[in-house]
Amino acid sequence: MKVKIITEAYIGKSDEPSLEDLINDFIKDKELIDIKYQISSVGGLLEAFHQVIIMYEDKKETADKPVVEKLKEEKADLDEKIRKLKTFLNDDEKLSNIGKDQVNLLRCQLEAMEQYSDILWARLDDLEE
Repeated sequence: MKVKIITEAYIGKSDEPSLEDLINDFIKDKELIDIKYQISSVGGLLEAFHQVIIMYEDKKETADKPVVEKLKEEKADLDEKIRKLKTFLNDDEKLSNIGKDQVNLLRCQLEAMEQYSDILWARLDDLEE
């Protein structure tokens, strides 16, 4: 859990963004836990001191379980396709029926798929730390 304190002094009307805008802008990419608000009058009705305490989790730093599960599923599906393509590429009889250019393209495709699988693994590793 993290905490953000937003403090604003308002004297009458202002060109500055509203406190609501500041709060909404800050929490747009956060997982909100709680917000506490306090206002204090300072020398009259038009002068006020506002303080907001926001308790939150940063979505960028906290792995969302559904995202992790989706990545695991995607990687498992991709790894199965890689396994099947490798099996196909090791079958000389099947390869002789598709032509040299197609074989080269399939080898390039396999390489790209393996790189993609490595990237998915790195993302999972980062999210599960």
